[in-house]
Amino acid sequence: MAVPDVTVVVVVSDAVSVGFADSAPAWAPADAKLLRTDLVRCHGLCRNEESTVYSDQPFTPEVCPRAGGGSVLADCDCCFLVLREDLGYRTERAGVLDRLRGIVALQQVAAELAEPGEELDAIRVRSFSWDVPRLLGDGFLLLDAGLQERVCREVARLVERFGAREVYHRLPAAGRVRLELAAAVRPEALRDQIRYEAAHGEPPTVVEGRRHYAGYPAFRDGRLGLADELFLLREDPVVEAAPPLNLAQQLWRGVVPAQVRRGLRRIVPGGAAWRAALGRPSGV
Repeated sequence: MAVPDVTVVVVVSDAVSVGFADSAPAWAPADAKLLRTDLVRCHGLCRNEESTVYSDQPFTPEVCPRAGGGSVLADCDCCFLVLREDLGYRTERAGVLDRLRGIVALQQVAAELAEPGEELDAIRVRSFSWDVPRLLGDGFLLLDAGLQERVCREVARLVERFGAREVYHRLPAAGRVRLELAAAVRPEALRDQIRYEAAHGEPPTVVEGRRHYAGYPAFRDGRLGLADELFLLREDPVVEAAPPLNLAQQLWRGVVPAQVRRGLRRIVPGGAAWRAALGRPSGV
């Protein structure tokens, strides 16, 4: 499944002010940031110690709005927090339900404090294009049937509660399909989707008029009833057709060769006037 390419370096130059809509904070929610002591004390900011994982992720969405934004000091010597090459850290080893609870905590803080619009959407996109689809990947196939169904039900609540569908247009088609199969609590269909992607990679493209769809097996499967828009890859722009020729224009073109018409346009005075009399635009 295509997912955003999250690199270690998120920001590379100084910036006086950044927010979630700038994408960097939304994709770097860890609390490895310099904070003013008075800000932390004034608002009683702290990690949620009851969270098994992702305890730091709700922290940043709360800090940024209360601080009125943040700055980037890229030209200073800093200690950077980076991903381990083997991904062998606690978050990746945690259970799927614990990780879902952490995502819920992040989205709840964002819903309460982030500015509606681009700010809030950026945090939604981060979770629903990256964090949640990762839980609906190959690891999902290793869960027992009961846990798979429970994960689907939790994802369904997450999608409904935090308006995931409002940012579906910014998610890859594969992610949208997985989310909706989970939201419909169809673990068997979700398993089929995961296996298809693993075996075939990118699906064939189905073209209908101006619309291009991802031709996954779930596309227009009557048993699933998924909307076509979930599979939409792109829609070609409308190309306005030239107005039809009237009778005078048709006769003119049928009788007078193109080379002669071009010559007349150069030598006949008032050419624009006689073209208008024929109801013809310039150049016809």
